[in-house]
Amino acid sequence: MTRRRQQLEQLTILGLMIAMILIMTYIPNLGYIQTGILSVTIIHLPVIIGILATGPLGGLVLGTTWGLTSWHYATTLGTAEAAIFVNPMVSIVPRILVGLIVAYSALGLRKLIKPKPLRYGIVAGLGALSNTVLVLSAIFAFASAGLVTFNQAVSFILAFVISVNGSLEILSAVILVPIVMVAIDKVRTRS
Repeated sequence: MTRRRQQLEQLTILGLMIAMILIMTYIPNLGYIQTGILSVTIIHLPVIIGILATGPLGGLVLGTTWGLTSWHYATTLGTAEAAIFVNPMVSIVPRILVGLIVAYSALGLRKLIKPKPLRYGIVAGLGALSNTVLVLSAIFAFASAGLVTFNQAVSFILAFVISVNGSLEILSAVILVPIVMVAIDKVRTRS
C-alpha cells in the first residue's frame, strides 16, 4: 500500500469513527445506554477501533472528539448525573488520555503479543478500564463536592454500579473490538 493510500485510509477511518461518535452521542440510548440505575457506555468501541486502525494521532483526535461530545451532551441534558460531566476535567481530559493510552499500549504490545486478536482484546480491555478509572477518578477529584457522599450505603451502591458498568464495558470491548479489527485487517491485506 502506498503512503498516500495509507494516509487516505486513515483519514477515512477517522471520519467514519468521528461520525459514529457523533451519532452514538446524540441519538438517545445508543452510545450511553440508560437502564434504571445502570448507565452503560458503548461509545468507547468505535473510539478504540478507530485508534487501533489509525495510531497515536488518531488516538488524540478520537479521544478529543469523544471528550468534547461528552461535555457538550452533558450541557444539554440538565440532569444531576450530567452536571458532573459539564466539568471539562471530568468529560474531556480523561477521554483524551484514554485515546493516548489505547494508542501507545497498542504500539507497546505489538512486539510482545503476536496474535492480533489477543492483542486487540487486551488493548480494548485496557481502553475500557482506563476510561472507567480515569473518569471516576476525575469525578471524585473535580466534581464530587456536594454530589457524592461517602456513607456506607452510597459507597456500596456506587461500588456495585461501577463494577457492573465497568465490567459490561470491558467485556463488550474485549469481545467486539477484536472481531471488528480482524475484519479490518482482512480488508487491508486484500488492498
